Amino acid sequence: MGIQDLLPDCFPRVLYNARHTEQCVGLCGANYFCILDMSRGVPGYDEQKAAREVANFACSADFPPQMVEGGPFRGFLESLNPQFKLSFNRVGSECMKVYKERKAETKKFLVNFDGRISLSMDILRHESGRWDTFRCDDYVCLSAHFIDENWKLKKWVLSFRSLWGSDESDDYIPEGDDWGIFKLLQDWGIQNKISTLTRNNEDCDDSLVEFVKSHIQDKNLQLNGQLFRVLCCGDMIKTMVEDAFETIKDIIYKVRQLYSFGRSLPLWYLTTHHLKGALQLWSMGEFSSQDVINDYDVPPPEEWKKVEGVCLIADKMYEVSNALFETKHLTCNVYLYHLDELREILTQSSTDSDEFVATLAKDMLKKFDKYWDDMFLLLAISAALDPRFKMKYIDFVCSKVKGMEGSSQAAAVLVSMNKLFDEYVIRFPEKENFICESSSDSDSGSDSEGECPTAGCANHTFSVVKNYEQFLQLSDQPAKKSDLHCYLEQPVLPWSQDFDALTWWSTAGAKYPTLSRMARDFLAIPVSVASSYEAFYTEARPADEHVVCLKPELMNALVCSRSWYSKH
Repeated sequence: MGIQDLLPDCFPRVLYNARHTEQCVGLCGANYFCILDMSRGVPGYDEQKAAREVANFACSADFPPQMVEGGPFRGFLESLNPQFKLSFNRVGSECMKVYKERKAETKKFLVNFDGRISLSMDILRHESGRWDTFRCDDYVCLSAHFIDENWKLKKWVLSFRSLWGSDESDDYIPEGDDWGIFKLLQDWGIQNKISTLTRNNEDCDDSLVEFVKSHIQDKNLQLNGQLFRVLCCGDMIKTMVEDAFETIKDIIYKVRQLYSFGRSLPLWYLTTHHLKGALQLWSMGEFSSQDVINDYDVPPPEEWKKVEGVCLIADKMYEVSNALFETKHLTCNVYLYHLDELREILTQSSTDSDEFVATLAKDMLKKFDKYWDDMFLLLAISAALDPRFKMKYIDFVCSKVKGMEGSSQAAAVLVSMNKLFDEYVIRFPEKENFICESSSDSDSGSDSEGECPTAGCANHTFSVVKNYEQFLQLSDQPAKKSDLHCYLEQPVLPWSQDFDALTWWSTAGAKYPTLSRMARDFLAIPVSVASSYEAFYTEARPADEHVVCLKPELMNALVCSRSWYSKH
């Protein structure tokens, strides 16, 4: 394996020449990359092609294009080819060309895409300078989420702009209204395809969401827009944990004087980790010496008990949240049962013998129930499209949470599913919409009552008998059912932790052609703006400092085109 085999696929291959010559520098073997003596020049070196390849690289990987002008990477490129003299401006110009070409292809794909597209809106932040020159800039990232024809979940960035800019800049986002979102959707030609919008809860201006919704409303939002506003699940969990920390903030301040939390990412589970570390030292008597007591305000035992209670609940919430956000296939169907588990934890904690823990859990449960009620319809429909659950799980969870009212809530979910399915039948009229036949009790060629004896033969046949026979033929036809009904009637699949709904639906699409279209749209809906460890941030996640320092147009071009790279 040579060095060229170790480079990323998108690395500009025109920067080197691997021919073996007598002027090779150093030893050269079959498995080594050969650097030529470039004093005579490299035959066929094309600077324009080199610039394009470097731009392709920058638009496909996390490679800051400004690195071509200096530093070790520039030296590395020149060692491969001393004729490499590209400037940052030249590469930046080529990046814009690459972006425009890729955008045209991406737009064509989205315009021709026959499914729904969900949006997510994220606020990223870049902080720079010291205390006297401190600067904080926020950036808005608007992304499109969908499942393509190969049942691959996609997240493509449509726009990356500064939240606050100057009126003269194309990067400027006007205050009020919808921040130019609907105009952007029109530019992409997808304003008729939008189904939902997910945004951080605490950053969300309801008027912004309603403004976008009102423009799209005329384009037939599903269920009259009931599902349009998606509340971020990660944000909800983070808020509950932070509120718990807030109840003991004075105690945490004391603990931090005794136990250094160090410099770490603002992730709420790390706060729990540090508090548990301090608790362990306290239980070992590390903070009980007279010197420590004289120098610091050491929390009394009852306050340590409160810290322990908060950590106990936060740890249980982290276990469920981590299982959710680290799910290999994070599609919309997996949220309901994880949240159901989280609700169980809070419900049990609300009856804890420790009054502080019980009160804390009750307060968290109120916030959780508000989110549950707001999001239940979307989460329930998505869960019902998981063949491990279907309506069986919806019936189960409704009866558990709502008691006597559970049956009516489950029935409402089924009614909504039927309405949605009917919309898809109209949008995608296919013969396969009704493919499932019910079993017939009749057996052709036989009569359960036996044969009647004949009294004689008559040549005349009454017309009413003919009509009756036609009626029997029509009534004896087996009733045909939609693929939604057929799907729900089939037994649920056995539980599997690693189940991939996308893989299952990719093969079940032939059996349930219309329902699979509905599943493809719903499974793509992002219920959380972030996933993995980023879902645990307690503040705005950081923007890429190597990108936000660029001009607005180039910044947007790099962020967008990199998200589309897998397509190209």
